[in-house]
Amino acid sequence: MKKFNFRNVVTVIICLVLPIVFLGCTFEKKDPKAINRFVKLSLEGKKYDNLYLLTNAIDNESLRFCGTSTDGYNWTFVIPDSISTYCIYYSIRNQNDSLIDNAHSIEFKSIINSDTLRGRIFNFEKNEKLITLKGKFDTTTVIQTTVTDVFSTSLPKNRYLRESMQTPQFSLFVDRKNPDKTYEEFLIEYADKIKKNPNSLYYITFFAFTPRYYESEEDIENLFKLFSPETQNSTWGIIAKKNFQPAKLDGINSVFLQNPLTREEEKIILEPTKHTLLCFSASWCGPCRKKIPLLKEIYEKTKDSLNLVYISTDKNVTIDNWNNLMEEENIEWRNLWLTDKKLESDWKISAIPDYILVYPNETAQKILLNEEKDIQELYSILNK
Repeated sequence: MKKFNFRNVVTVIICLVLPIVFLGCTFEKKDPKAINRFVKLSLEGKKYDNLYLLTNAIDNESLRFCGTSTDGYNWTFVIPDSISTYCIYYSIRNQNDSLIDNAHSIEFKSIINSDTLRGRIFNFEKNEKLITLKGKFDTTTVIQTTVTDVFSTSLPKNRYLRESMQTPQFSLFVDRKNPDKTYEEFLIEYADKIKKNPNSLYYITFFAFTPRYYESEEDIENLFKLFSPETQNSTWGIIAKKNFQPAKLDGINSVFLQNPLTREEEKIILEPTKHTLLCFSASWCGPCRKKIPLLKEIYEKTKDSLNLVYISTDKNVTIDNWNNLMEEENIEWRNLWLTDKKLESDWKISAIPDYILVYPNETAQKILLNEEKDIQELYSILNK
């Protein structure tokens, strides 16, 4: 059996848990007829001056919902139903200005049959209007600049949080207890879990946003078929369904995108007689930044046969950060700005960094640049 090769799992985790791009909280005009959802939090043993829920919508927009409290221990968060329907999941944060990105989070810990389960993300199940979370302060852990307060609790009633604790990193092909688990063994495990819970919101949301970790579209489709018809046709199921449908890469030679500095429209492909490598990235994406030295190396080695084009997926609120990054890193190749959601969907840019190689004959294909063999394959294509 083929062993799964661990390939930068941080990429998907970071790209699912995007950075905070709003300094304030999200508010909507009060509508007496609006239906809201609520999160009630009871934290024993540690008092907070502020807490907020961090979430990401389907369009990757980061949102904050500030909590209210009279004593610093018991908190209430209100989320408009119109927004909640499109939120991937929620996590609890404390504003800490001394930390980069204010990365001070709250995590829950349960001990079940001597096994310690930990988790921090949750979401509203169908028709669930109230999520209640309780915990007693246990410890604080620090990993680099991320501070996490851990609270002990019984196994949570919220099914999303409970399943994320029982099956951490579902669909990411990572098992810290068994680092030698093969790709095929993961597929069997995931299939078994979906069969036992075909309506799982946790399974379908993570499954929808992790296609790059599967070795074939057939594998994705086979797992998708195990979800219930209701889940397959849900918001998240529709997203997941696109993952085993081929990317629509025809016509890239005629597509125009904005230059993020000048805001002028530019043709993506300027030299159709050469190969062009489209590199999808963003200012906030740590794994994307780590690829910069590699891309600079590729650029220097292939100037005569390959054009590199950076394509930023930043939002309006962070595009200036992207422009600054390009200047700081002395990027010599062109960079453009992807704001068209249809193109993003057609090209299946579900996680970054991502790459599309456009050939001189105007065909195109998605490629990887994760391992040395991927890079050598690119060089081999250019040398043909």
